[in-house]
Amino acid sequence: MKTNIKIIITISIIMSLISCSSVKVTDSWKDINTTNIKNKNIMVVSRTNDVIIRTRFERDLANNLNQKGYESIESFILFPDSNTNCDVDKDELNLIKKEIQDNGIEVIVVTNLRDTQEYTETVTIGTSYHVDVFPYYGRGYYRGFYRYYDNSYISSDQITQVTAHNTRYILETLVYDLTKPEEKQLICVITSSIENPDSLGSTSKDYAKQIVKKLKT
Repeated sequence: MKTNIKIIITISIIMSLISCSSVKVTDSWKDINTTNIKNKNIMVVSRTNDVIIRTRFERDLANNLNQKGYESIESFILFPDSNTNCDVDKDELNLIKKEIQDNGIEVIVVTNLRDTQEYTETVTIGTSYHVDVFPYYGRGYYRGFYRYYDNSYISSDQITQVTAHNTRYILETLVYDLTKPEEKQLICVITSSIENPDSLGSTSKDYAKQIVKKLKT
């Protein structure tokens, strides 16, 4: 009986560690002089070399914006052959901005992958258990975090450790109003994190909801 209980608890903990997929807005900034962009034509851009991810993220965000009364379109529709993830110099950027404006676009919502963080979570099962989080940061990004669980006592003579390897993606969404002077075009910055994405579809839809919700506030 003790063994069966332990197996059930172990499986439950493993699933909670590796199956959790969530999108959370961790930080945001908005210019206090920002006008209502609902009255302007918006283009949604996802900077990635993966065509499937670009298409899905742009489509879900544009659909969500339009459902909330905005006027938006995906960049892959207006510029299907463009590479949204390439670096350009100032002259090339000015040409791109002019081409965008010539298509009637006034606002651009751009999403970048800013960082990827890999970390492990270890749960010790026995007389008591707790969660230890050991973060490993990539590309220079640093932010400490710690999570604590109340102790739960289990009748068991053997102590078992369950370890899961997790991934967190840090996304940065930038909103530019091209109708403003160049030095004032950045009107909003939203930073969000995605924990252990389990599917592109559900993650993309959840991300779109969180971004639109923040844009409205």
